[in-house]
Amino acid sequence: MASKLLRLMLKKDLFEEVSGDLYEQFIFTLEANNSKKAKLNYWYQVLHYMRPFALRKSKSKHSNHTIMLRSYLLIAFRNLTKHRFHNSLNILSLAIGFSACLAIYLFIEDEKSFDQHSKKDNLYRLCEVQSFPGTKVQNVALSMPGMGPTLITDFPEVENYTRIWRQGKRIWKKDALPYPVDEVMAVDSTFLEMFDFQLIAGDHKSVLDEPYSILVTEKVANNIFGHSNVIGETLEMDEDLFKITGVLANLPENSHLQFNILISITSITSEDSDFNKKWGSNFLTTYLQLSPQADLANMAERYPEYLNKNSGIEDINDYYELFLQSLNDVHLGSTDIEHDYLNYRKFNGDYLNVFSLVGLFILIIASVNFMNLTIARAGTRLKEVGVRKSIGANKKQLFWQFIVESIMMTSCAFILSLLIGWVGLDLLNQLIDRQLSLISILTNETAIMAMFGVVVLLGVLTGLYPSFYMAAFNPAAILRGGEKKEGKSIFRSTLIITQFSLAIAMIVATLVVLDQLNFMKSKDIGFNKNHILLVDMDKTANEKYDILKQRLLENSNILGVTASGQRIGNNFHQWGAKIESDSGIVNFTPSAVNVHFDYLDVYDIDIVAGRNFDKARQSDDGLAFVINEAFAKEIGTPDPIGMQMGHSWYPDDSLGLIIGMTKDFNFNSLHHRVNTLALVIHTDWNYSELSIKLNGNNLQTGLNHLEQIWTEMIPDYPLEYSFLEDHMNGLYKSDRQMGAVISIIAVLSIFIGGMGLFGLSALTTERRMKEIGVRKVLGASISELFITLSKHFSILIMVSFGIAAPITYMLLSQWLENFAFRVDLNLAMFGIAGLSALIIALITISYHIIKAARINPIESLRYE
Repeated sequence: MASKLLRLMLKKDLFEEVSGDLYEQFIFTLEANNSKKAKLNYWYQVLHYMRPFALRKSKSKHSNHTIMLRSYLLIAFRNLTKHRFHNSLNILSLAIGFSACLAIYLFIEDEKSFDQHSKKDNLYRLCEVQSFPGTKVQNVALSMPGMGPTLITDFPEVENYTRIWRQGKRIWKKDALPYPVDEVMAVDSTFLEMFDFQLIAGDHKSVLDEPYSILVTEKVANNIFGHSNVIGETLEMDEDLFKITGVLANLPENSHLQFNILISITSITSEDSDFNKKWGSNFLTTYLQLSPQADLANMAERYPEYLNKNSGIEDINDYYELFLQSLNDVHLGSTDIEHDYLNYRKFNGDYLNVFSLVGLFILIIASVNFMNLTIARAGTRLKEVGVRKSIGANKKQLFWQFIVESIMMTSCAFILSLLIGWVGLDLLNQLIDRQLSLISILTNETAIMAMFGVVVLLGVLTGLYPSFYMAAFNPAAILRGGEKKEGKSIFRSTLIITQFSLAIAMIVATLVVLDQLNFMKSKDIGFNKNHILLVDMDKTANEKYDILKQRLLENSNILGVTASGQRIGNNFHQWGAKIESDSGIVNFTPSAVNVHFDYLDVYDIDIVAGRNFDKARQSDDGLAFVINEAFAKEIGTPDPIGMQMGHSWYPDDSLGLIIGMTKDFNFNSLHHRVNTLALVIHTDWNYSELSIKLNGNNLQTGLNHLEQIWTEMIPDYPLEYSFLEDHMNGLYKSDRQMGAVISIIAVLSIFIGGMGLFGLSALTTERRMKEIGVRKVLGASISELFITLSKHFSILIMVSFGIAAPITYMLLSQWLENFAFRVDLNLAMFGIAGLSALIIALITISYHIIKAARINPIESLRYE
């Protein structure tokens, strides 16, 4: 390769002599040293000869092209440095637009990178549509234990299956020391056959075959044992001994399945031989691997017959409908699926379309702004064009001059955008809780080529108009007249309207999104979420509940203690229920939650009829129900107090009573309407969580007291807690992230548009200096001059508002339909957005207008 380069670049009369000398030196170095050093020395000598005296002369045609390109670049550089203010303004505004688009691209690619398993196109999650009487129809990501084993038997399209039973947080013991581990799951032995989680130790084919086998991640292994070489080690959980048969690499962030320990599901089936035959209860997540030729529509037609054959449940198809969700859709396409417990960082995929549209908007705004300023500045270079044409420059040369200048500016803007992105990504990552990095772009050849294409295309498009427009002028007319008189440019006006239409749309969207988010934050959801501490409970905490509660309440900064089987803020599970009405026993399936006494008091839930649970009444434990207004409406009675009610498994002659009715409260997120709900107390069932109300003025004292009492009474179960308010805020994380992105883009849109108007107003006043002088001589005041010079821009902003308002109204109306509880679109927000854009525009252009208007008219009339 070095010899070919030497032959290509060196003069013919020097090549033979030089190549011979270099070859001799190469042989000498090779004999004295190694081959690598000889080759490096040879390359060094070849490059050393690349000097002007030794280089081969190019042919005239290529030499001319090189000279012309050098000339174009030199002139472009001079123009950039000559008009520093306007060019800096232009490059900076485009760079900000580019950097915003880069950030949006990184965000979208990060969300789309989830679950990149080799079999992902053939993996599906089994879901259900549940249609129970007395509750809303809902899609759930749950399935029954018997479904996996029977689906692979009855459907030839099913090649494999795995089931996941989420165990939550478990306490594992090593040498009698407790180690709490979150996200423990029981899975079938086929789990690693379907998902490509990296096994760094253990036999991939058999790690989960045996009962009481577990896989741990590197992180867990290091936390418990101090190293990851733990194959064969044992851990105890619930008095059972489990053997570590494999070690997994720590899971990537972009996986919707997140776990720390996997338990072989044979640990369960070995104790419960009927587990694989169980139907009726939905508590598993089942994944199927289908053949590539599988016909999902045909399979769906056969589901009803399959359920009738295997479930043993009468009229099961009246209540259940099966459907498959592609693994590719689980992370981004599950907003309508409830009880979706295994979906880490679940995100609304529709927002990616919004972000793509927003990114396109900001790119259009920045590009339009760049084109407008470039074209406006080109209009001041007529004399330069006239001189060039008079000394022999042709249209083609002028055309390429403007193209090269434009591409140089877009290239500078892109390089600057990378620097802005590098600095700003840390702040953005903190704001949206991501780990975005420019490295993922710079190492992606496709992305680099696409960005290079955008930079060149924008440069070419921007340079086309002035190059064709100005190259067509008669040089004699230009030089004789000094400057071609321009009227109002329809093209530039159209660009300004486009730019500000998008900016106004972004302002309106920001106001509406923030209004909806504020509404969700401030809406009375029917219960108190402030200063409520949630504490995980184990078996010991349940056994000692009464004394634990008593000890906690000894401190005045703990205002209330209760317990529940499920966390409020989630969609509670549905349990079968029966109610005795005038027409007999009626079956319902409301949402239901097992609570402890004082639950309604701790959460400040209002009772609108009947009474609260009373510990002094023995029947209130298991035979008393408090329902919500939605439940009463569903059963068709305004006064349900005293009606007989029980769980579906209660004998018809041993039902309890409805003792109270609460005001409807949003126990689920505001994306969903309030479902029917029944609260019941079963103190013999284990509760999963304590709810402790703290004094907001002295939180730390209450926390200290909790830690002290917990350590004394429950030493083997580490205290872990969180605040309910944080959990509730997490329900709207995707919405807040969308609001943050749109708010940032709206600010950038106005900023870029303002920079464009600032530059345009400077050029406009510069061209109209003589007119300003004449008007001042004739008695025009500064305010009159301001109105005259700003009128055109004001009209363009108002036209932009007229275009943006109706389109934005329609799009935002569709977005708000995603919320069961939402604000009404306020037309005042549209007025605020339009007025804000107009005021910002007028403030922006006022500097140059007022500055020009205050100049002595004599100086203005002598201008040039």
